[in-house]
Amino acid sequence: MASRKTMLRISDLSAQAGVTPRTIRFYVQEGLLPEPERKQRNLALYSPDCVEKIKAIKKAQKERFLPLLVIRKILEQNRFDYSSLDDAEVSGFSENPRTSNPKPKKPKTGLSKMPREVLADLKKKKLVCSGEDEPGNSVMDSRDRRLISLLSALNDNGISWGEVISSLEGIQKLVEKIAEVECRALLSGVINNPAEDFHDLLKLEERTLHEFINRVRRNTLNSIVTRYRSDLDYAFLASADEGFAVQSNVIIPLIEKLEQTLKPRAKDKRKLNDLALAYSCLGNLEPSLRYLKRIRRFAADDPETQLRWIWYRRFMRRKQDQNRIKTELASLVEQHPDYAIGRAFMAVWHGFEIMESDDPYEILKLTNLCVRELEAADHSPTNDLHDWVMIRYITGQLYGRMHIAPGNLNSGIVAFESILNREDEINDYYASHKAFFRFWLWPNLYLFLGTIYNQAGRYDEALNVLIKGRSFKMLTPYGERLESEIEKAQIGK
Repeated sequence: MASRKTMLRISDLSAQAGVTPRTIRFYVQEGLLPEPERKQRNLALYSPDCVEKIKAIKKAQKERFLPLLVIRKILEQNRFDYSSLDDAEVSGFSENPRTSNPKPKKPKTGLSKMPREVLADLKKKKLVCSGEDEPGNSVMDSRDRRLISLLSALNDNGISWGEVISSLEGIQKLVEKIAEVECRALLSGVINNPAEDFHDLLKLEERTLHEFINRVRRNTLNSIVTRYRSDLDYAFLASADEGFAVQSNVIIPLIEKLEQTLKPRAKDKRKLNDLALAYSCLGNLEPSLRYLKRIRRFAADDPETQLRWIWYRRFMRRKQDQNRIKTELASLVEQHPDYAIGRAFMAVWHGFEIMESDDPYEILKLTNLCVRELEAADHSPTNDLHDWVMIRYITGQLYGRMHIAPGNLNSGIVAFESILNREDEINDYYASHKAFFRFWLWPNLYLFLGTIYNQAGRYDEALNVLIKGRSFKMLTPYGERLESEIEKAQIGK
């Protein structure tokens, strides 16, 4: 172990490794680097060998084009021997680190894992140039094998073969144009300034082009993600859970009526939770927490109470407390993996983090986590209609905002429409349970469904639901947003 004198602060490590402190923290968080040694609360010290470890990771990214997920798997399989990043296979990894067996079983190669019809499609579209020396026996050069290994690794991590081939076709068309421009420039340079060593010139030109393309790619990715994040405005922040669109004089009489039925010191978990929810619909979280605290005295393990206790404290505590509260939510989800509404609120938390991040790669990672939680919530059973409504509402909000990817906008619309399709049933439910909640639900739903209808160019449908929302007399800024969206729909028609 390095002595205290040789240990590095994060600023020193950042300077020596050529990365930002944010990148170092991200690598630690993702398990790519060991946790720093903490001598004081605000002083983290890193081993000097982290410099070479970071450089090995960056080299694997730049020269081998390996995603961080694959890099981590290689390191885990090789007991965090960072030299393994230079020559390890990129597909067929086990989820567990390599054991002491000196001759582990050779994993399936990318070629042997790829379905024959996919390989045939790649050949047909001239995305790979392999042939066959006899029926069923593929002949490939090292570049094709390397590409197929990478494609197989992407498929292992959830990218469908259809998406892989579609992206390659688009890239192929662009690169062919780039190559033509490059070739013309190279020929012109050779003719006008013949080099003594053409091979070295070609290699230099290829490296320059590769570096420039990577730079353009990073800048473009940053631009796309920045535009995407700009859509996640204050409306999402205010309405992803409880919103403040309703007039308080509509809900307060219903709250008072519910409070009158609650006996002093009564252990009525349902009524106490309903009152906590009711006050949160007004944005008044202090009485919400008081009611939840009463439940925690006699039912501390109740998942609904735990969830709301965590969630409301998120808005009441300082920024420094957020990581601890997030850990509580993650622990709740881990303990109750089939608790659908818990997974949905975990997705919302990632949505908040997307807004707070300025790192495009971190934003993409958080988006991935967000979608995974939404899918888990969607596939977890729930017999409670209110939970079902909230899961579909959250799904509509998040997908409606994450329209960076094709189809996401429509997924948001479908989620909102599934609530509208059960409007009568839902109103009947809220007539006898949580009578206040429909006065929060419908104006928010109409506003945000109308907004994404407008984004999708479905102006007639947008106008229809937005006018319904107008009847609820929303508070500012919701009322102003509603009128703005109505004007967009009218102009679009």
